[in-house]
Amino acid sequence: MLKKYISIMRGAALAALLMCGASLAAQTTATGVINGTLVNKNGISIQFDTDPAGVTLGAAGTSAATANFGTVSAFGPLAAGVTRPSVTAANFTVRTFFDVQVIQGGLTSTTYTLTANLAAAAPTGLNYKVDAITLTTALQTIQINGAYHTDIAHNLDLVILTAAPGAGGPAVNTPITTTINFTATAN
Repeated sequence: MLKKYISIMRGAALAALLMCGASLAAQTTATGVINGTLVNKNGISIQFDTDPAGVTLGAAGTSAATANFGTVSAFGPLAAGVTRPSVTAANFTVRTFFDVQVIQGGLTSTTYTLTANLAAAAPTGLNYKVDAITLTTALQTIQINGAYHTDIAHNLDLVILTAAPGAGGPAVNTPITTTINFTATAN
């Protein structure tokens, strides 16, 4: 009888082990769902890129680039990417090229209008031009049919009076900085 009891106990122990192993193998799981909601907004952005024929822009590829003309004069060497297309008795012009790229998303517009203006009045003795359009603090239209997603070359001219400082000419041997604001508007 003892033998039979031990045999039953072994059978019960084995069944308990098998059940325990089965419950260890079957893990409890849970599931969940996240419903993502967004509103897709259309828009455009503007960036300035270095043109192969122009000066290397600081912060190229952004909407806040810089163009350093270096030291300029009516005669003598100029920085790489700067040309002098005109010299007269009254003034001289230095020029560089830069590229504008306007990127759009979610618009039906196929072109944009580019405008520009000076953030403040030009320093004495200087005029700023983009594509031969003289800039003031009022918005000036530069381009009316710009293609999106394409670098479009523009020239930036500084027309510098040759008169001496105090006689209408600009300060000499002093860095002069001017901010030009550009706006791209979807057509």
